[in-house]
Amino acid sequence: MSYYNVLGYKENPIIEAYSDKYFQKLLDILFSIDKDILGDIFWEMDRDKQMSFLLHPDISSLVQDIESQKSQKIFINELDTFCKWDQASLTMNHWNTIPWTNIRLTMSDNNPQNMLIWHPDHDDSGMLWWGEKSEEEWLQVFSNAFEVLKKTNEDFFHELNSIIKKIVPMKTSMGVHNSCSYKECIGTLYLWYTIDAVRPELGILEALIHESSHNKLNLIMQSERLHVNDYKLQYYSPYRPDARHVHWVLLWVHAIVPTVYVMLLAVEKWSITDTLWYEKILVYHMKNKLAYQVLKKYAKFTKIGRDIFRDLAQVIVLTDKKILEIWLQDKVNIKNIQGSVKTHLQQVRINYPSVLV
Repeated sequence: MSYYNVLGYKENPIIEAYSDKYFQKLLDILFSIDKDILGDIFWEMDRDKQMSFLLHPDISSLVQDIESQKSQKIFINELDTFCKWDQASLTMNHWNTIPWTNIRLTMSDNNPQNMLIWHPDHDDSGMLWWGEKSEEEWLQVFSNAFEVLKKTNEDFFHELNSIIKKIVPMKTSMGVHNSCSYKECIGTLYLWYTIDAVRPELGILEALIHESSHNKLNLIMQSERLHVNDYKLQYYSPYRPDARHVHWVLLWVHAIVPTVYVMLLAVEKWSITDTLWYEKILVYHMKNKLAYQVLKKYAKFTKIGRDIFRDLAQVIVLTDKKILEIWLQDKVNIKNIQGSVKTHLQQVRINYPSVLV
């Protein structure tokens, strides 16, 4: 198995190995319900076809939720359709594929979790719709985002394209770009489209890197622990207004470290002049360094956790070098940024006196 790489590999044996483990986990869940649930036709297929069906998020999310009678019924219907080779009727095969990718942009979604609130600042999860843009306009903005990614960091592009199977539009918005994904539904991203942005594909790109990084870690965590820290303890998270467990600090830093680095490469390569992007990149780079120090001081990593943490450190160093190379300091007010990051830490300490920093 190759060394873990936060920025991805074009062909990643780590993803393949953990996909195999996840496939076995899903089989175990199904066997615990009914040993004959999959039927003879499924077992007559080769392993690649079995995995392509069972690991697809429209199916795996149902298996994860299999104790629900409703989920069992939907799963059986999908399995029956799959085994009859009526592939076009499967939820996973609805709607169009995004150019440059194998990923579908789709309104069809089996995920039982998609009506849940995923973040305390969001109140409209489950709203699957195009908003003020047409399907064709959504496809175009995603095509633009994936083109930027492919030409900026090809390894990350290929790895994302192997993990993510579908993207679900969550609406259009003005001035805000939100996104989410679920650990029970690996392979699906839920994204907004910020229609008043000068370069909306950059907001899409940022969310793609962030959420696909969550998916990558969530795949590994289906069969591995990343740390052995006590969940009762709370630690400083530079990304949130509240104190968080080491687990959530790690998930965030694992998502934002590659996001900052790839976005920095993108804005340089594509000559982005909007200083707001440079400011955002520098703010989150500073936050990443703080989060890294929290993890270095408190996290009790397992072997795979240590491998991940080691590579995060290397990407932070790469980002430092790139920031100096393009002299980002001339593009933003560093003192203001440092002041806002410091104020955030002080406020969390006031609100959570027992937080570990």
